[in-house]
Amino acid sequence: MPCATLSGGMRRALVSMVCTFAAAASFTLPARAAVNRDFSFPVVRAAHPLALDPSLADPAWQAGKVPDGGSPWQDVTTRGPAPHATTAYLLYDDHYLYVAFQAEQAGTPILATQSTNESGFGIDDFVGVALDPSGTGTQAYFFETTPRGIRYEQASENTRYRPYWQAAAASDPAGGKWTAVMIVPLADLRIRPGAHQSWRVNFVRQVAAKGEHYSWAYDGIMQDAGAGNWPVFTDARFWAQATGFTFNGLANARPKPRLDVFGALSAGADRHLFQQANGTFAAEPARPAGFDLSVPITQTINFVGTLHPDFSNVEIDQETIAPQEFRRQVLEYRPFFSQGANYLEPVANGANSGSVLGAPNLVFYSPDIGPFESGEKVEGTFGNQSFAALTFHGYDVTTNTPFDDAAFGYQHALGDHSFIYWADGVLAHHGSQGDDTTIETGVAGRNNKSGFVWAFNHDFENGTWVPQGSATSTNGFVDVHKPNYEVLAGYLDIAPNYNPIDGYTANSDIRGPEGFVNFSGSTKSLKNWNLFVGGDRFMDDSGAIHQTDTQIGFNAAFKNGFSIDGLGPDVGLLREYGIPAGPGCTGAIVGESSFTGYPCYKDGVTNRFNLFAVPIGYGDGTPTPIDADASWGPYGTNYQHLYSVTTTRPFGHKVVLGLEYDGSLQRAFSNGELNSQWLRRVSIGYQATADSAFTLGLRDINGTGGFSTPGLNFSAGYAARLHGGDELYVNWGTPAANATLDRLIVKFVFHTGAESGT
Repeated sequence: MPCATLSGGMRRALVSMVCTFAAAASFTLPARAAVNRDFSFPVVRAAHPLALDPSLADPAWQAGKVPDGGSPWQDVTTRGPAPHATTAYLLYDDHYLYVAFQAEQAGTPILATQSTNESGFGIDDFVGVALDPSGTGTQAYFFETTPRGIRYEQASENTRYRPYWQAAAASDPAGGKWTAVMIVPLADLRIRPGAHQSWRVNFVRQVAAKGEHYSWAYDGIMQDAGAGNWPVFTDARFWAQATGFTFNGLANARPKPRLDVFGALSAGADRHLFQQANGTFAAEPARPAGFDLSVPITQTINFVGTLHPDFSNVEIDQETIAPQEFRRQVLEYRPFFSQGANYLEPVANGANSGSVLGAPNLVFYSPDIGPFESGEKVEGTFGNQSFAALTFHGYDVTTNTPFDDAAFGYQHALGDHSFIYWADGVLAHHGSQGDDTTIETGVAGRNNKSGFVWAFNHDFENGTWVPQGSATSTNGFVDVHKPNYEVLAGYLDIAPNYNPIDGYTANSDIRGPEGFVNFSGSTKSLKNWNLFVGGDRFMDDSGAIHQTDTQIGFNAAFKNGFSIDGLGPDVGLLREYGIPAGPGCTGAIVGESSFTGYPCYKDGVTNRFNLFAVPIGYGDGTPTPIDADASWGPYGTNYQHLYSVTTTRPFGHKVVLGLEYDGSLQRAFSNGELNSQWLRRVSIGYQATADSAFTLGLRDINGTGGFSTPGLNFSAGYAARLHGGDELYVNWGTPAANATLDRLIVKFVFHTGAESGT
């Protein structure tokens, strides 16, 4: 609809602002780059093995110069041509990929503050290569390096992907340029059978001083992301094609198996306290030893097993103080669950069974699984298919029940994601808690020329875990996605008590429409801007409004370093009901639930969850960001004021300091009582070597007017990757606890076989 034809009060003012931004964007969006998914080039075999020499003095590099199609690299952040030139080189032989970059950077500082591999990704400048041997994005990889030669890598099929590969770099700040070279073993990639192959590839770059991201292959609907979260695997469908790989039999060689055996010692009065799936710390016998195993069945399919896996979580901890209407999702890092994790939840194109304004509902959500005893899995890809199937067994100390569960996932996807269908499910047996079987199926399509997207998804849950015996979840949407706007309209229907026992469900007993419009672009004074307007209106089985949400958020990155990240209101209504003690909706009310009031719907009360946020940042994407946020509004039973200030600062190339100060002021509607809670956090990281680092954390929470448990917490850790891939961890306490744990854990992981996470 033309902007001039829209009218109507407050809506007219909003539409006027949207149309103004859209008009400005229309003059700034560039034509599509010549390098896109239809672009192809022949990759060249190296004349001889290339040395790890960032000077690129060997003339053999010139044969691998990557063509640009007559168009410069694109700046994904500003949606225009990249202001600094980048030249990429790609060659290969029977054992390695050889990748090199020449990065021009005159007039912009070259930033390289990090000294430990895998630490602080997204803080420094980097260049990287993206590889997709599958052609469908199911087995895609990123390899990045900084001007100091610090290495980072990611794999779509495993969050613990940590192979050993080589990188070196050389900087010439006076000349305004730097160079880098990478040598990646082919054995660290899942290469499909076939002597002659074509891969999807891309080359990427970050300029940290400007907080900008460059891409060699480009499409207008590519989305930028914050530091540490870009590049993204969803862009794999836009990568160009490198043709002519000839492996001379290498692709027929089965990869090596991998075995990780850990030994752990613990001491201290709290040595038996460990974090459970519900976030609490409960007594659990410490495990002194266990192992994780991965054995290739084919080049791209693996058997994965574990016995007595470690649950001390010394590698990574999660915590939060932010108020939340619904529970949050966290990252899975345990080896057994992380390998092939995406194949178990194959829902595509956003067709999840949750609201499009919130976190997706998941049939299988492995962080819901606490400590377990053993597990078996088969996962991998073939053709256009990806799949995984697993079983795992254990005992839940928080509910005093054994569990013996199985899960599976399957997806068929064309390389450009123009057509996808999937099925997944969980068969759970949790002792006295009950049995629960959930099966999900769905289909989605995308027209990459018109931008039209559609999807349909249906879940069926059955078992004694469900109070009424069975429940369903159904949703579908249509969407138009263009470079400078997206419009989505959908419908969601989740039955009362739909809640897979091993899954993630934000809310149940909701049905109704949902949708959003999203406009984006850039102007002369803005690197980029984005305006999001979305809403939903869900009723429950009683006919009452159970949940409504309205979100208006404005994001902008200014060229002077300032940024706005989510300015605007988030307005929500959530209805809760009293839960009677007796059968037939009789007896005293023993609690309240906003998940469902079915079948009684007693004493319904609707609460407001409204916050207006003013978030301001400076230097985001650089090594020295400062972010401040203030938000306020009626939130549940209180009127809430929330404040947050965070910053990080590197000192030289070894020390990184992090500071955070958060506050919460709340006044109760019932009696006017004012309460407050304040958080102060200091973290220090010391990057001892390229493969080892120390961390110290001190967090203090006081007051009762917030969403966290008060307490003083001190934690310390040392992590080192040793020769051959062995790992050593020494941890005191844990930042996930609400107070300091008197607990020391020393863990050693003996590694043999294929590289970690491959």
